[in-house]
Amino acid sequence: MRLLIIACLGCTLLPRVALSADAVPHYAVQGRTKFTQQKYDEAIDLLRKHLIQTPRDYAIWNLLAAAYYYTGQPRKALRYLKHVERLTTEKSYNYFYQGLCYEAISPATLDVSTSEELAKAREYFTFAAQRYSDEYAARAAYEIGVLEYNAKNKPRAQFWLSFYMQHYPHGVYGMPASRLLQSLKDGYWFEHVAGTKKPDMEDALFRYNPISLSPTPHYWFVQGGFQGLIDNVQEPKPAGKVEATQNNDFAILANAGLGIGPWRQEDTTFFAGYTYRQIWHTDTDRITEYESAPSKFAYFPFRVDQLERKHQFYGDFRRDVSGLFYFGAFGRYEFNRIGADQYFPSPEIKELQKSLKIADTQLLIPWIGTSYLDHYRTLFYLYMRKEINFETPGFSNKSYDFGLSGGTPVASFGISHAMDFPQLNLGVDLELFQYEFIYNDNWLDYKRQGLFVSTEVEFLPRWYFNGIAGYYRDQYELPRLKSTSCSSNHGESDSATAPNAPPLQCPRVDSGLLFEAIVYWNYSQFQRYQVLFQYVENTNPTQKEFQENKMTVQLMYTMAFPSVKRVARFIDRFADTAFTKVAQ
Repeated sequence: MRLLIIACLGCTLLPRVALSADAVPHYAVQGRTKFTQQKYDEAIDLLRKHLIQTPRDYAIWNLLAAAYYYTGQPRKALRYLKHVERLTTEKSYNYFYQGLCYEAISPATLDVSTSEELAKAREYFTFAAQRYSDEYAARAAYEIGVLEYNAKNKPRAQFWLSFYMQHYPHGVYGMPASRLLQSLKDGYWFEHVAGTKKPDMEDALFRYNPISLSPTPHYWFVQGGFQGLIDNVQEPKPAGKVEATQNNDFAILANAGLGIGPWRQEDTTFFAGYTYRQIWHTDTDRITEYESAPSKFAYFPFRVDQLERKHQFYGDFRRDVSGLFYFGAFGRYEFNRIGADQYFPSPEIKELQKSLKIADTQLLIPWIGTSYLDHYRTLFYLYMRKEINFETPGFSNKSYDFGLSGGTPVASFGISHAMDFPQLNLGVDLELFQYEFIYNDNWLDYKRQGLFVSTEVEFLPRWYFNGIAGYYRDQYELPRLKSTSCSSNHGESDSATAPNAPPLQCPRVDSGLLFEAIVYWNYSQFQRYQVLFQYVENTNPTQKEFQENKMTVQLMYTMAFPSVKRVARFIDRFADTAFTKVAQ
């Protein structure tokens, strides 16, 4: 029944063609030929056409899965192999390729005991090697021997390599198996033994995948989603008091990006790309207005005069020094616009039919780091950010000053420590930082010190939780000047200052908390569904006019190539404003 369902799904994806009585086996023969010629994308097309008409040809299901494996899609291959595992007569073939697929999707570790995928690979190779005695059983025996050898499990490596030599003394892997056995006997190890011949998964994806744009390494993504923001701020009221006011903002999100890389030249890796983001803002007033007259499209709440557009160009460079130290830099240039005078439907009011500059931002993060004990990484970085604000020039700022104009040199920096725990499917990052923000308006200058902890865990297959908790403290360079008390919410009972007395100097120190929780589901290698909740609170117990808290909820769908996991770190470059705030 499950196979019939798969076949029917295939019917919806492929055009049905009129076939003669002998056309069905013809597709199978052609598909096998293309597979032998390593034209795997063409083989997949032909084999799928065959299976539309002959869904119970389990040998072809096996072959189709192997073709997907060679095109860099081991998860998809594994899905087909498992569907026919109990039905196919070519079980050694099926088990061997299941083992290869589990190897391909395993984390970057050679320790069988700490990788669920590698343990599964060992299990299926064992099935094939012990139960059968054909070509694929021989390959499986040698492959599990190499797997145990790379894990430095000497007894099991000796067993399986000896097993291969005893059962297949004239096999194609006889010489390398003998060499590995001799190294175990002499007490030394070869590093990263390759095993049976396998495809380069990355190269195969670029070469064969139908959503690949070029055989050259590259990546792309598209996103769509919705965001709701509740912003509680303090506003001045009569008699020197402040009261909370709530602002609600809603937005439709549409993002896209394209990049090239990784370019690898010996120990150097480079990425470069472009990302584009649209944010269609609206608020409760506009939504209420549209609800009162839903037939009038001019009142539609998401209008172009509040369309924010962000363009970003970036590059990422890194170099490995002796496998222990690394250095590199990430740089980007972003320009931000609001409104539109072309390409998008414009408001009826002529004054609103324009595109306005909001800000241009430059960011450079040079860093140096080290990796040790396989699962630990530590790096030190400089945070060099410069923003030109066109709406309010006084809010333009930067996070560094080289002192070339005679001022005091200023640097923003941080240290990050990452820990991976593969046996728990868990990653933890710790970061300490000190950022200094220098504004055109000196009253806004402040130093931010803080830390945050982030963690990511796979709590169910393909389901992940990512959490961030952070704290910061902002020390403003210049005090606020007040005529009476430094505290907010003072009233008439506060004593007034003498007529000619100087104003009070009130130091401003803010503190803040950030909490973020993300749950996402990798529907496939290329697609992700995500829910985000973020809470940011800025507090000042004395000067309450600076208190603010924001709650953000976001729903997002992402499609990316060659995988969502790889592209996510470039998408998230937009999120580096989590620890900056609007000037007040």
